[in-house]
Amino acid sequence: MSFFRSRPRHADLALAALVAAFGLAELWIVHVGPKSIAVPATVVAGLALAFRRIAPLLTVAAVLGAIAVESLLGVSLQKPDAPLLIALVAVYTAGAYLPLRDAVAGLALAIAGIGASFAGSSTNGHSDFAFTTVVVTAGWLVGRGMHARVTQAEALVERTQQLEQEAEAERVAAVAEERRRIARDLHDVIAHSVSVMVIQAGAAEDVFARDPAAVLEPIRAVQETGRGALVEISRLLGLLREDGAELGLAPQPRLEDLPELVAQAEAAGLPVELSIEGTARALPLGVDLSVYRIAQEALTNARKHSANSQARVLLRYGADAVELTIENDGIAVTNGHRGGHGLIGMRERVAVFGGTLDAGPRRDGGFRVVARLPVGLGA
Repeated sequence: MSFFRSRPRHADLALAALVAAFGLAELWIVHVGPKSIAVPATVVAGLALAFRRIAPLLTVAAVLGAIAVESLLGVSLQKPDAPLLIALVAVYTAGAYLPLRDAVAGLALAIAGIGASFAGSSTNGHSDFAFTTVVVTAGWLVGRGMHARVTQAEALVERTQQLEQEAEAERVAAVAEERRRIARDLHDVIAHSVSVMVIQAGAAEDVFARDPAAVLEPIRAVQETGRGALVEISRLLGLLREDGAELGLAPQPRLEDLPELVAQAEAAGLPVELSIEGTARALPLGVDLSVYRIAQEALTNARKHSANSQARVLLRYGADAVELTIENDGIAVTNGHRGGHGLIGMRERVAVFGGTLDAGPRRDGGFRVVARLPVGLGA
């Protein structure tokens, strides 16, 4: 265990303040003096307990040193109970939080301090020394009995913190990877749009030579394609392509390929029911691709993480949004749906377009993913 673990814990600060206040109050209640020596010694001994789990040996030394000094300077230790209480807490901590060798050193240091405290006592010095030593040793033994539990608890805390850090690192890596994938997809969509614009512009040039009036149709197609490409470019800002992969000119899968995706899932052993509501229409390329990717990921999760599952895919075209619902009725065999990288990727895709994603267990078993993406011109 580290010598300096951290800053004092709030519980130790409160304990130190409480014990110091009790010791100071007791000085006046039982009329212990001289106050010029007893007060600072009590404050030092009590407040030293704030560091009992940070530096147990130093705490024992500070506590027993302060008690010994005030005794040697004429403060009686027979009436007040605070010195014994403070020493007991310090020695217990050494027994509970230190390895055996250091803990024994802490006990020996405490006994030496007790001996020094009663060295100048004229009455009952030996009996007071014996009684105090027995009490303090008993506290040390209790601490040793708690040592295994304390060590295990600290190990669990450290392991929990490590797992949380690893989980956060994995989440950040998953987000970065999904953003790179989104960037690749959007780059390919834009590249496809530009290639269509080039083809339409070439067609307009050919038509213009034969029929100038008919050239408006390919020009409008170029305009619409360019407008869509600009919308996708605005979403692409901040998503940098880092893997240097070659830019593809062919578009990625589209929603028109959804039946084929369902067929692939069924061939892999997942029965799927596909339903489409509303009037199918052309969507912005980025929205089209993202809805397909979400369906792909959700079906993959249903196949991997649920046993004996059947899935249902519902694609609903609305006036200003497209909604995708994928649910399964299987029994979860892993926690892959809950907090996995797949859900992180889905949320990233939906967030790019200002949409919403709801994902979680169904009341009657299984899992449901509902993604809604706006499809307006400015979406």
